[in-house]
Amino acid sequence: MKVKMKRLLPAVVLTICLMLVSACDIVNIPRSTSPPTPAETTEATTEPSSPTSPAAISPEPASPTGELKVHFINVGQGDAILIDLQDIEILIDGGDRSPGITGYLNEHVDGSLEVMVATHPHADHIGGLIAVLDAFEVDQIWHNGDTSTSKTYSDFMNRVNTEGADVHTARLHGIIKAGDLELFVHHPANLSGSTNDNSIVLHLAYGNTDFLFTGDAEQEAEVHMMMPGSVRLPEVEILKVGHHGSRTASSGDFLSITSPEVAFYMAGVDNSYGHPHTETITALNQIGAKIYGTDISGTIIVTTDGQTYLVNTEK
Repeated sequence: MKVKMKRLLPAVVLTICLMLVSACDIVNIPRSTSPPTPAETTEATTEPSSPTSPAAISPEPASPTGELKVHFINVGQGDAILIDLQDIEILIDGGDRSPGITGYLNEHVDGSLEVMVATHPHADHIGGLIAVLDAFEVDQIWHNGDTSTSKTYSDFMNRVNTEGADVHTARLHGIIKAGDLELFVHHPANLSGSTNDNSIVLHLAYGNTDFLFTGDAEQEAEVHMMMPGSVRLPEVEILKVGHHGSRTASSGDFLSITSPEVAFYMAGVDNSYGHPHTETITALNQIGAKIYGTDISGTIIVTTDGQTYLVNTEK
């Protein structure tokens, strides 16, 4: 039987106390100007603009309704991001099977998890989601429709099929809604690239604070997002750097357009891939972005009221 995890008051008090006394890096920065068959899915999308039409613009940002927290959870060599607005929670990826993240989520998720997003079917993004599905009720599950022959993908889709959630395929122009939050889908328009380049890319606008979550999207995906007829990429305050800081992502043109003030890469300590690569760090430095990584800073939490934001690091 599934046990729905709920936040316990003592755990919250303890967490707050630890945060107050920890040596956290806090920055207050104002905004500048054949695998298992998937469950039946709903594809939330409209037809892309024609190549000769003006680029569409993302929807207007939601008016802030409280304090938003975005947790870039340290799961080693993998991605796991929790978006938390009062009693609304959205989880983007869950890292690998180990280390698990359910203990961390138990401290921050109220009741059910409104939305789960699996950006692409690599194990370091979906492996941890299997345990999350066992531990939490999930209302909506979004994936990109790509498949894999791995056991991790097989186990994940088997669990998705038994969850009873509304299952959707994310495509360009789609909007993921949860309470007052809306995440706009910038990619993919279709499954035409590598597994990494098919990653779901999401834009969250909260007041004047913009986030771009890129999964493992690499430069081929970035080119598609910059093509005429695509949705115009936003300038953002916060960028989740593509593919763990690999040199295969974060092209100069892409960074010039998105112009992030702060960039987060998610990588394991002394990982075998050498992430983040020097080329990516250099490119981010060239645009003046402040860089954080989970390998150095541990879990990173961004708190915003829609006007200014704070960056709080675990280490």
